[in-house]
Amino acid sequence: SGMCKAGFAGDDAPRAVFPSIVGRPRHHGIMIGMGQKDSYVGD
Repeated sequence: SGMCKAGFAGDDAPRAVFPSIVGRPRHHGIMIGMGQKDSYVGD
């Protein structure tokens, strides 16, 4: 589904849902001052 869902057994719905994006930026330093990271998870 492209989404990571986390919660507890017995709950009606997941408590947390976020994009399951894991990777590395293609282009480094495109936007100066945006807090570029070597890798990222989620948004």
